Amino acid sequence: MLDAVSSAFAGNTLVSGGAALALLGMAAMWLRDVPSKFAAWAKHFLVTTLTVDSRDELAFPALVEYMDSRDALRRINNFTVRAVRTNTSAYQSLHDELQQGGRPVAVLSPGEGFHVFRLDGRMMWMKRELQVANTVVEKIALSTLGRDKRPLEKLIADALELRISRELNRIAIYVPSPYSNEWMRARLGNNRKLDSVVLKAGQKEAIVDDLRRFFASRGRYESLGIPWRRGYLLYGPPGTGKTSLVTALASELALNVCVLSLASPNVTDEKIGNLLATVPSRSIILIEDVDAFFQQRSKADAQVKVSYSGFINALDGVAAHEGSVVFLTTNHPERIDEAAIRSGRVDFRMELSACDADQLERMFLKFFDDREAARRFAAEVGAGRWSPAGVQERLLKAAGAHDAIAQFHRPELVRNAA
Repeated sequence: MLDAVSSAFAGNTLVSGGAALALLGMAAMWLRDVPSKFAAWAKHFLVTTLTVDSRDELAFPALVEYMDSRDALRRINNFTVRAVRTNTSAYQSLHDELQQGGRPVAVLSPGEGFHVFRLDGRMMWMKRELQVANTVVEKIALSTLGRDKRPLEKLIADALELRISRELNRIAIYVPSPYSNEWMRARLGNNRKLDSVVLKAGQKEAIVDDLRRFFASRGRYESLGIPWRRGYLLYGPPGTGKTSLVTALASELALNVCVLSLASPNVTDEKIGNLLATVPSRSIILIEDVDAFFQQRSKADAQVKVSYSGFINALDGVAAHEGSVVFLTTNHPERIDEAAIRSGRVDFRMELSACDADQLERMFLKFFDDREAARRFAAEVGAGRWSPAGVQERLLKAAGAHDAIAQFHRPELVRNAA
């Protein structure tokens, strides 16, 4: 049959010409796609591309914020802006944030379109576009020559690290929500360096080591069948650094702080139980001035809605939330029922009192780099008379080392010494 068809074509010029034209057309169509196919092949083997879109709620904003920190990307003159709120919670309006001192930050990054830049000595280019369908998706594609993907991996890793560092550089402060039995993030507080809190020799190291051991010993607690929780009591006169120490510990160990007031009319037995059972992971529960609660309860203050049994049951209930720690602070430990702070509820006690000579020297050296003056300062001010807050207040006012000592010789200050 093939021979018959060939014979027919050979004897018919029109048919054979048409077949030749058809073959030429097919060849032309195939050749037309060669440049794009070659380009796609070349891109596949010679270019590395990283794509991120706005559906990723961590990587995308982290990359956008990171671009604002790099001069090579800030020099691009077609840019877009994103406002970042740095001191807010899900329950907080912009007005409330501004009232609390928060300020949104303008973050600049290359706008829609195609951009070429040199970053860390390497040529890169970026395409940023909006895709509109059922939802609006913003996409960023970063590319560089070569098959080595490590430069792009490093870029996104640096972006995530910057975002994580920014978050860890602030302490998340939680308070009870007035609308439910849950916690709400009230604000992001500034980190406080542990070195900024000057305690008596060995105190800071002891409590930090205890906390580190606790967080590292979950397996041991489980093997012994003991609830993985820890209770701390900080006691001493006002101004001795109880709250400051808790804030610094949270900063040092990257912990949240959940602040709970037992005297609040918004806190009931039911609510405190729910709150302490739903504490965010890796959190410090800070219950300040516990003695005030016991004093008001003894006076049958109608404003206090938490009963003694409710408070005790709630403390024991924290055991159900693995890994949380409770810090109780008080100016008057003698006013607290001993059953509330027995072993098992409070495992670590620390007294913070007026400054000793060593504390006075170290506090002085925080402000003035003069060891001889520091020794003279400690000797003249005197140990056991001043709270750390009182010393810090006067050192802040001092114009110099000599003036710092003079601050403590004013008669009215001597009468008001801690």
